[in-house]
Amino acid sequence: MWRTAISWLLIMMTTFMMIYMVYHESQPVQTNKQAVKGEIDLSNISDEQSISTLNGQWNFVPGELLEPHEFSRGSHNIQKQQTPSPWKADTQIGTYQLIIKLPAHWRDIGLRVRNIWSAHQVYINDTLLMTEGTLGTTKKDTIPSNRPYEIYLDEINEEHLDESVGRNKEVFYSSNEKYVISNSVQTKTIVLTIQVSDFYNARQGIIFPIDIGQADAIRKTVARDTNIEWSAIFITFLFGLFHLSVYLLNTKERSFFYSGLFFLSFAGVVLTRGERTLIREFPNIPFEFYFRLQDSITYINSALLLFFSLYMISGFIKRRTAIIINAPLLIYAAANLIVPARLLSGLQTPIFYYINIISVFIFGRFVYLFFKEKSIIPRNEFRVLVVSYFSLFFYALSSTFDQFFFSGRNVIGQLGILGFILGMNVFVAMRLFNRTKDAERFSIQLEKATIGKDSFLDVTTNELQQPIYHALNVTRSLSITSNTAEHRLLEQQLERLLYLVCDLQDFTRIRFQDVQIPVQPVNSKMILSHIVKLHERTLLNTNTKLYINSGPPLLVKADELRLSQIMYRILETTITKASGGKVIVNIMKIEQDVSIVIEGKGIKTTVTPSIAADETGQSIGRTIIEQLGGTYQVEQLESGIRFVITLPFDSYSEANEEVYVPMVTSTLFAEKTELPKILIVEDDVVHAEVLQALLQSKYNVQLAHSAADALCLIEREKPDYLIIDEVMPEMDGILLTEAIRTNVGYLDLPIIMLVTSEYPTNISRIFEAGANDYIKKPATKEMLHARLSVMMLTKEAMTQAVEHEMAFLQAQIKPHFLYNSLSSIISFCYTDGDRAGHLLTMLSTYLRYIFDSGIERHQTTLERELEIIQAYVIVEQARFGERLVVIYDVDDQIATQDIVMPSLLIQPLVENAIRHGIFEKDGVGQVNVSIRKDGEQLEVTIEDDGVGMSLEQVEILLNGKVTSNQGIGFINVQRRVNELKGGNLSVQSSIGKGTRMTLRLPLKGI
Repeated sequence: MWRTAISWLLIMMTTFMMIYMVYHESQPVQTNKQAVKGEIDLSNISDEQSISTLNGQWNFVPGELLEPHEFSRGSHNIQKQQTPSPWKADTQIGTYQLIIKLPAHWRDIGLRVRNIWSAHQVYINDTLLMTEGTLGTTKKDTIPSNRPYEIYLDEINEEHLDESVGRNKEVFYSSNEKYVISNSVQTKTIVLTIQVSDFYNARQGIIFPIDIGQADAIRKTVARDTNIEWSAIFITFLFGLFHLSVYLLNTKERSFFYSGLFFLSFAGVVLTRGERTLIREFPNIPFEFYFRLQDSITYINSALLLFFSLYMISGFIKRRTAIIINAPLLIYAAANLIVPARLLSGLQTPIFYYINIISVFIFGRFVYLFFKEKSIIPRNEFRVLVVSYFSLFFYALSSTFDQFFFSGRNVIGQLGILGFILGMNVFVAMRLFNRTKDAERFSIQLEKATIGKDSFLDVTTNELQQPIYHALNVTRSLSITSNTAEHRLLEQQLERLLYLVCDLQDFTRIRFQDVQIPVQPVNSKMILSHIVKLHERTLLNTNTKLYINSGPPLLVKADELRLSQIMYRILETTITKASGGKVIVNIMKIEQDVSIVIEGKGIKTTVTPSIAADETGQSIGRTIIEQLGGTYQVEQLESGIRFVITLPFDSYSEANEEVYVPMVTSTLFAEKTELPKILIVEDDVVHAEVLQALLQSKYNVQLAHSAADALCLIEREKPDYLIIDEVMPEMDGILLTEAIRTNVGYLDLPIIMLVTSEYPTNISRIFEAGANDYIKKPATKEMLHARLSVMMLTKEAMTQAVEHEMAFLQAQIKPHFLYNSLSSIISFCYTDGDRAGHLLTMLSTYLRYIFDSGIERHQTTLERELEIIQAYVIVEQARFGERLVVIYDVDDQIATQDIVMPSLLIQPLVENAIRHGIFEKDGVGQVNVSIRKDGEQLEVTIEDDGVGMSLEQVEILLNGKVTSNQGIGFINVQRRVNELKGGNLSVQSSIGKGTRMTLRLPLKGI
């Protein structure tokens, strides 16, 4: 609490110092003197008053540029002009004059000019003291300038006046009153004349007060005002650089980006407005450039304030709302950069009103959020931010009033600037303090969580080691009596798990820097032989050859278990990188160390992937080897990887020659051809064999370790089910499924995907690719069997449904054809008995085929289908005689006996062509049956020159809307063709010209 109290005490002291700095020795007590009828009498002001403002009624002649003495002639249109204020809109040049009676105690005189638009000349009596720009009576002749400045006249009270009176004793007239420049002690009078020419600005003439007073007092007030502004510029500029630096270090903090731009632009606003410090320091800046910069940066700063608030305080307003509010300011700022300087000055007043409306909105929004407690930033930060914004709002309001009421003082605005700077200092300090406290709190929580996690890992690994050891020993003892493939696989997996637990334990100890490794002589060659045995299946399935080159067995100083786990991980990584190639191991003694070099070279020539994915495991191995006094190096090769490990040499063992390890060629699991076939596609050899072990009791399981191998096995072996791992190199499971589904349907080959995550988007992609189901890894035996059983039942049910549908369709075709055929034969029985007998024989042959093509046999060959068509045509030709001509055109290269297709698929189309095309036609009709091979499809065309159909009739037929017996055969064929993947049936017809039906079927059995 006492620290907070001291902090607020320091803030209060700083505030009072700022107020003192602004108001101490500020403008002296104002005289309330106003110029009346072109004259201001300051002769009787008190001795303490050293500065006065020349406000009030000045003599003014519009439309003329007069010399000082020309006012005395009385022949001009002399008007009374309230000053400061702009002259009338239709005036572009004019001359001001004011007679000033000075007090006796003023000696050195100073004149402070803040803002005169624009080119002008200043005279004291008849003496030209200052020229700004180039005066002209036209815009072309005028060169504008608008610079604040001061004029100092030393010893004007005696020498200058005496000399002036002696040189020019004429009398000045103004408004029928006579004034004489006198050098008496009681009264000193000067005449101030200002010629002005402005063709550029909407507010022309003297628009800010002109101060007169003792030179020292003028110098002090100017120095104080400029020093305050320089301080504000410097501090806000540093704020801007600081906030932008924070943003560049952490680009996620967008609030610091906009706050940095705001402070930099605010420094630009202070630099170009108020005392216009920039043009004081660099008076040669071009007029047009300066005022483009001044206006644009003012409006951009106002826009950035809203964005600064938006990103600094969560929930302030919506981003879209901020863009809409800022649009007028940004458009106006851009226009000022494009159009000539001061061309849009007439819009300044409404834009300034708009800026103040935005300021009121921002401040009101802050107050609302403060009392409603809807902001998520800390309350202490929010309070300080409200005070800072209030000071900024005060500055903007004061500056606007100065512009509107032509005061030019902005004393309250200076206080607003200093208040804003102080508030932002406190805000930044408070934010830093809050963030530091949060960081300390989070650091303590993280440290506790880390200690808890590491302790948990340490305890858990210690608890896991004992049951794994027991399970491994039991498995080894069982393997002695029953050395089955399952026992060997289980032994390998338990040992692999033991190494993983040891890795976790070492990782925890390394974090605690508590690695104490007992060292003893270890046979490096024996360790390597044991590790090679564990990877035997992986070497076989990846078709990788292993070579070990060594001299006599070398004993190294190491820990046997830890060296085994390191060698296991190294060999596993090397085999992965050298898949399909070879792994070479060299063990040799070099001085007092033993070097073990394990190098893998793959069959690919491209650069192998980075080993960053195994970085944690490699770092554990490196740390352990270094603790043992050795070195650990990894080198990425063009087509593989190389590990180089050195360990301290202990002694020699028995001599041994170079060893070549042959590859195992026997399969781990025997094939059972009578069971359903399952193909498992998994690049992890061990995981694939585990899945094989889980499923081999009920399925004939085959393994593929890449997408390319899987596609070859699917084409050759025709599996019943497919299990694919989602994550695989080169082609993942989703791409492989999409490739399979281009040729094989859902029902023909069901696919189960093994996934690592069940995110909805990931599951959607899996089903969109064509998978039937998915299982999240690791998959249990019960889950695999359950999913496959459900899939098997679903496949059987769908197959039976399709067969029943086919049988139903054939049942519809059979009576239809039988009725038509018997009608033809009956008609022959009365005229030609022998012919009728022959036709009955053909019909019985056809019916026998129909009855044989039931539920069990809904497939036939193209050859058999053509025979049925010919039998049907003979029956129909017996009835129609020479009116029916059927021509067959079958490509000789097509082996009709080998093409398998659904039965009764072509015959109904031929029947429709005869019955509904030729039969209703007068005269001879012809039907052409053409069969061609088009790529991977069989194209069958049935074309007749019968009565044909209209487009409406064709559309009705294709849409299946036939209500009579006409077209039933076509509809049944169409339904069955649609069941075939890649099948298509199209119809082209026109009335009086016949009909063409084209049937396209995927080729099978060729």
